[in-house]
Amino acid sequence: MGSTKVTDLQTYHDVVGGTNYAVFNFRDSQRRQSDIDLAYDDLASYAYSDTVAFYEVDVGGDKHISDFAKVERPTLILYKDGKEVERYAKPLPRQLEYLVSRALCGLTEM
Repeated sequence: MGSTKVTDLQTYHDVVGGTNYAVFNFRDSQRRQSDIDLAYDDLASYAYSDTVAFYEVDVGGDKHISDFAKVERPTLILYKDGKEVERYAKPLPRQLEYLVSRALCGLTEM
């Protein structure tokens, strides 16, 4: 399925406020793709389920979303029921896999 680009604050609020898990990759499109970006794209292409969806936000683009989420550099954030569950700044691919596996198994604490 892949990830969905979120480009406006209202869409961000709608997604974050939903009942499903939402994995956000805040990436900088002005820079070369990192290992985490490649791993995220790969995982998003096959790990989509009824309970987990993947989104991306360009931290170098519209600053409203990044400012609201308090993100200044590449960051992964997992949301559920309008709450931030987990965050990794300058993430590594293994942190992405851990975060997604916890969401897929419902092993997150609220």
